[in-house]
Amino acid sequence: MKVLTAAAMREADRRTIEELGFSEAVLMESAGMRVAEAVLSLQPLPSRILVLAGPGNNGGDGLVIARLLQQAGRKVSLWTTVPPGEYRGAALMNYQFLMHRGFPIKHILDYTELGLFQADLGGVDLVVDALFGIGLDRPVEGLPAEIIKAINGSGAPVLAVDLPSGVQADSGKVMGCAVKARWTVTFAFPKPGLLQYPGAELAGELIVGEINIPSFLVSENQASLTTAQQVRDLLPPRPPEAHKGSFGRVMILAGSTGMSGAAALASAAALRGGAGLVYLAAPASICPALEAQLCEVITVPLPETAPGLIDLLTVELLLEKAGGCSVLAAGPGLAPVEETAALVKRLLRDCPLPLVLDAGALGALALLPEEERGELLRDAPQPPLLTPHPGEMARLTGLSLGEVQQSRPELARRLSREWNSIIVLKGAGTVIASPGGEIYFNPTGGPVLATAGTGDLLTGLIASLIAQGMPPFGAAVAAVYIHGLAGDLLPERRGAIAGDILARFPAAFQCLEREIAAPSSWGPYNRRLRPL
Repeated sequence: MKVLTAAAMREADRRTIEELGFSEAVLMESAGMRVAEAVLSLQPLPSRILVLAGPGNNGGDGLVIARLLQQAGRKVSLWTTVPPGEYRGAALMNYQFLMHRGFPIKHILDYTELGLFQADLGGVDLVVDALFGIGLDRPVEGLPAEIIKAINGSGAPVLAVDLPSGVQADSGKVMGCAVKARWTVTFAFPKPGLLQYPGAELAGELIVGEINIPSFLVSENQASLTTAQQVRDLLPPRPPEAHKGSFGRVMILAGSTGMSGAAALASAAALRGGAGLVYLAAPASICPALEAQLCEVITVPLPETAPGLIDLLTVELLLEKAGGCSVLAAGPGLAPVEETAALVKRLLRDCPLPLVLDAGALGALALLPEEERGELLRDAPQPPLLTPHPGEMARLTGLSLGEVQQSRPELARRLSREWNSIIVLKGAGTVIASPGGEIYFNPTGGPVLATAGTGDLLTGLIASLIAQGMPPFGAAVAAVYIHGLAGDLLPERRGAIAGDILARFPAAFQCLEREIAAPSSWGPYNRRLRPL
């Protein structure tokens, strides 16, 4: 599913009107219908609803919503921040229609009416926020800010129209202050600001409403949002006549003294992900502990220069053992030291397999000079796949953690091109970028993943899917979704550990089938994007 910036969404609107002949009024009516359907699907069904309509087309959507909800038998209190006669286009047409019908419209144009608005908020079951839309480009101040504060302080649940008022559509930043919604119905395509924090948190549950803007009008270079259907279509088949050799062989280079658990988690995740055989190359001194934990994994003990540190001279042995494998994943539990950096350099130069680098391998890579690091990544036999969390990305780039977090999609896309590497920038709202400029936002997962070892699981799962025949970029997109979905399936939101998430991998694969088959509870033209 495409993800459109505010500018791209306006262009898609324009082309739909000018090239396909759909009027602005028809698009506005469709938008209002999608929100009305979502409201009428809520349980318990709200009886008294306050609709707040601001300027522009977002406010026009609010006028349509108020009319449709009243026609459906709801008690609607409609407030607008626009003086009489100042709407334009389709919004003006809807305003005039309501006036001709005698629909009571309340105006909140100055602070004297704020008290009446607050009093009205106190008696409603739902607030529909249509104050600001995707066009917001300056901080919310003055009366609009007080209106938003009143909504947030009312205790009434909020359903936002297109995006919560005060959230910047492209970045997810709060423009001074913003509405905190329980649900957001966005139109035609998700917006980047709904998928990045803090906007994603303020949006609540995200629903996309179909308003007849076809995807072929959208530029190919737009970002995408991963969906269950897409992941299910990407997964390789599991034919009944298959054997373990049919599902690929994974080589994992991992572990050091005190970090054998990371190696064990990555290896177990590769098996749970469906790989036929998993080889774990690890320092010889920790292999007995690993063999005690992993009955199904084949260990490859590697000589050491010191306890837990792999000897660079063993790289030939490692490449020989990996020769029969489909992918090599390196990093979980490796010590991020100079010896590891030398080993990673050799792998980037000489390993012909798809290479997944995580954790200690990334820490070691960050020890190299910037120019050498970039050259190694760009010249690798195949584009490497890097899975940094924000702190690792900061070390790889020399940026501060704040700078990484402020521009996650743009940074991932730029570095993916510069390094000729697939980048999985982990964290809240994981993004996956390809050297060709593709970028995917992932909607699954949450704070339950914020615990030691979950990154090791993701590394093993990505390697597993590559071994089964998926292209590395598709494997990254699918693995991130499934990994997050496994976390979403946990009944506990506190106290869960990485092993609990690993145990949900089979259920996550099964859940993909249910997600695709299940009809939307929001109606045939609305699609919920939060998986659970």
